[in-house]
Amino acid sequence: MSDTIGTYLWKGSDARTIDEVRRYWTENVNSTQFWTGGVEKIGSPEFFDTVSAFIKKNYEHRYRLIEKEAAKYRNGRLLEIGCGAGWELLHWARQGMQVTGLDLSTAALELAGKNFQHNKLKADLKQGNAEKLPFSDNSFDVITSLGVLHQTESTERAVSEVYRVLRSGGEAVITLYYKYSWKILLSKFAKVNFEFAHEDAPITRLYDKRDLQELFSRFKSVHIFLDYIRATKTPRKGFLAGLFNYVFVPCYNLLPRFIRRKFGHAICVLAVK
Repeated sequence: MSDTIGTYLWKGSDARTIDEVRRYWTENVNSTQFWTGGVEKIGSPEFFDTVSAFIKKNYEHRYRLIEKEAAKYRNGRLLEIGCGAGWELLHWARQGMQVTGLDLSTAALELAGKNFQHNKLKADLKQGNAEKLPFSDNSFDVITSLGVLHQTESTERAVSEVYRVLRSGGEAVITLYYKYSWKILLSKFAKVNFEFAHEDAPITRLYDKRDLQELFSRFKSVHIFLDYIRATKTPRKGFLAGLFNYVFVPCYNLLPRFIRRKFGHAICVLAVK
């Protein structure tokens, strides 16, 4: 059963299965796809240092958000759904949170384990499905997910699971793709998803504020805002990719921040149970 909330980026993506999603993210662990240019050996110290520097430069606002939210739950238990190679999970751990990372892909979890070892930090890493979380009710103080739940078979079931395993008074920090973001509008116009190097993700849903208010209606309080990020180059090749990388990206990043925020790449919800 597909979701009734949100719209699909590409026609037919609602017919995909969780096995296809798992296969895709095993073959395309997110941070290995773009961020290093393929220069460093995946999993090497140089790889982790290069990606860390990229994130610090381009996603500094995410670090500030993590620091602000972690301060509310000192030494609390945190779950990241779709942790990938563990970049955000690392920063939660640096704030003193007891972190658990969940991912469909064992390849992603292996890379996350090496990442934590490289940074001399600890995490409990588990393989699992966002729609059937392998945790008991009321287990976590914070549950976070960055750009993941819109790529499950049922985002509604995943949000229901977030609610179940979150403690009363705990907070969900969830980021999904924004229906009217500049990258989505550009991808639809060009008929190319600039975010991914080769094959597009099997399922990609898009949301606006009204959608998220409905998705998170069970929560006690909900705050929704657009998540601004800098435009970064695509790993795709060809004429359109060249225009994107060397014309659009530098021009877009010169725009005043208040304009760029209106077309934020993603939409974020802070929901308290």
